[in-house]
Amino acid sequence: MTTRRRRAASEAPAPAAAGEGLGGEGLRLAVAGCGVMGRRHVKGLARLKDVGLLPFDLVAAIDPIPASAAALADLAEELLGTRPAEVPDLAGALAAIPDLDALDLTTAPAFHPPVAEEAFAAGLHVMVEKPIALTVRGGIQIEQAARRAGRVLSVAENYRRDPINRLAKALIDAGAIGRPYLVQQASSGWGEKVIITPWRHRRQSGGIAVDMGVHYGDILEYFLGPIVTVGGMGAIVDETRIAPDGQSHPADAEDLTVGVARFASGALACWMLDMAGRGGEVWNRVIFGTGGTLAIPNDRTGRPLRLTRWRDGAPVEVSPQEQLALVQEFRLDPATAALFGGERLASYDLSWADTDANLLAIEYDDFARAITSATPPEVDGQQGIRALAVSYALLESSRLGRFVQISDLLALRDSPYQGGL
Repeated sequence: MTTRRRRAASEAPAPAAAGEGLGGEGLRLAVAGCGVMGRRHVKGLARLKDVGLLPFDLVAAIDPIPASAAALADLAEELLGTRPAEVPDLAGALAAIPDLDALDLTTAPAFHPPVAEEAFAAGLHVMVEKPIALTVRGGIQIEQAARRAGRVLSVAENYRRDPINRLAKALIDAGAIGRPYLVQQASSGWGEKVIITPWRHRRQSGGIAVDMGVHYGDILEYFLGPIVTVGGMGAIVDETRIAPDGQSHPADAEDLTVGVARFASGALACWMLDMAGRGGEVWNRVIFGTGGTLAIPNDRTGRPLRLTRWRDGAPVEVSPQEQLALVQEFRLDPATAALFGGERLASYDLSWADTDANLLAIEYDDFARAITSATPPEVDGQQGIRALAVSYALLESSRLGRFVQISDLLALRDSPYQGGL
């Protein structure tokens, strides 16, 4: 492989059409954070490889724990055919691979700002896992560093990329339910179990209500535009969480948030995020409009939308094929179509793991196109910060005992909950 000089951060990027301007080589990528999420990202790269669209060469696995770096390198070697270098930090990666192009940041959120700032200073483009940072302030630090460097900052937010959510967005925009005036977002599950990793239940790491709430803040704004006002409350249901091995872990972060919100459009939202729910999964995402309702299935399930239109004073069910007929211009982007098997999908039948890998692959495809063209990433730093602000707004409102404005949180006001983080 020929050596390409990595541009200094002060140099202007040189956009090119996707797949061009790389000298026949992939963008050289490092993954920082080789735990559960980092290894899921490698599976996303593998899915792009499977469909002939892999834009990256994974050349470095960064983690201060050697066993974690080795585990990700093992997986990359198995799925991608080449083994990335195993290094403890970004400085080591830059020394080993002087022509590194991009960093995929999958560490715990508290580490996002310093590592991202180091990467931007070195001239790298960065994709950062959601939440963009532990706090809104940290997210702003990252976004400002990206702007100073003139580099791409993409936030890895996968729910909106689900083909069923793409169709839902198309139907809403086409007026299939008239003017949306209310959305109900409610979920419950997990009981007292550790969710993914124990640190997600600690307040100093953000907490599970924030970690998961970011997804819902983003998807609601994707469907209906910016949220402006939030009122909410939070609670800690379980002060101990049980891992799969039976070990108990302390939990001091809220695992329940409830509240209401108003969008800039005037539409309202009801919110319930219960990460301590007993008795099986509860899921409800329904958008109510003046011309009908749209019930949206749980993300990554592939189940079809349920669209009910109001006609002559009565509800009329619209089948999945009829839904597609309402949005003749609807097409999934080429990468999504290749991964899921079609441009116009109203449902799909894949395992959760395969769907998850596909959605992560779409994030990578979007990131690469933002690097090689003048097109901004779909979820940029500002949107990543907004989703985090919406998630925290419920807890800030609870602390303050009143409604809060998202604009105030973005201006670093009305944020006592984040003050100690």
